[in-house]
Amino acid sequence: MGVFEQGPRIDGRPRQPKESAYGYLNRSARPEAERERERIEDWFGRYPVAESRDLALRLRSRLDDQHRAALFELRLHEHLIRSGHHLAIEPKLAHSWKSPDFLVDGQFYLEAVMAAGADLGTVLKRKANRYGALDLPFVIAVQWEGGEELQQVLDAFWHGPRGPQRRGVSAVLAVEAGTMRLVLNPWAERPLGTELFR
Repeated sequence: MGVFEQGPRIDGRPRQPKESAYGYLNRSARPEAERERERIEDWFGRYPVAESRDLALRLRSRLDDQHRAALFELRLHEHLIRSGHHLAIEPKLAHSWKSPDFLVDGQFYLEAVMAAGADLGTVLKRKANRYGALDLPFVIAVQWEGGEELQQVLDAFWHGPRGPQRRGVSAVLAVEAGTMRLVLNPWAERPLGTELFR
C-alpha cells in the first residue's frame, strides 16, 4: 500500500486556490511534486505495515492540517529510525485509552504536534497533561514557524508564578525550518537523559 495513486501524470498546472496539499501532490506532473511524492513514499515504505493504514488515511486527507500533522509524524519516524532508534507506534498505556505517538527505545514517549499559525505556548499546554502521569520521560516534538523566542516560551511553560509547573514534560523537541533543537525541562519529574536522544 502506498500513499499516492499510481499512473502517469500529465497535469502541470500549479497548485490551485482551495486545492489541498495532498490533492496537488497526487495530481501534479511538476518535477517538485514528483520529488515530494517519492520522498513521502520512501519514508512511508519504512513505516510499520501494521500501523500504516491510519497514517496513510491521514496523509491523504483533504484537510491540510491533518495532512501536515501526519507528514510531521512520518518525518519524525524517519529521523528516529535513521538515527538508530527503535520505535513502538502508539503504545498502549495502562491508565488511559489514549496513546502517545511513539515509544522510543522503550525509554521515553514522544508526541508530535503542529504549531503552525498557532501560539506555541498554547499548543504545548494542550499536550502537557494529555496522558496523565506517565511511567517514563515524555517529550513533545513540535513543528513551528518561529517568530517567538523559543527559550522564553519554554521558561513560561515550565515555570509559573508559583514555581515549577508541567513537570511531567521532560523535554521539547522544536523543529523549525529543517532544524531540530532539544530543550530539556530542568524541573522534570522524569528527566530525559541526553544520551537517550541522538
